[in-house]
Amino acid sequence: MKREQIEGVAEKAAGKAQSAVGRLLGDSQLEAEGAGHQAAGQVTKTYGDALDTVSAFVKEKPVAALAIGAGLALLVSRLLRR
Repeated sequence: MKREQIEGVAEKAAGKAQSAVGRLLGDSQLEAEGAGHQAAGQVTKTYGDALDTVSAFVKEKPVAALAIGAGLALLVSRLLRR
């Protein structure tokens, strides 16, 4: 597991707890902050998942990864010339 995945899960859990406390206390601002932390945690975890997937692909198929990177670099350079 990547660091980002662990941080995302932790932030999502903390947000869920904060949201529950806000709901229990009737504090809508605290509940909304908790929901925001949950969303941020999910985004961080998804980013970590993507990093993990790319890392695995590069380890399994390094030549294909180089070819894709070169193609993307060529595409970006062509777009920036215009």
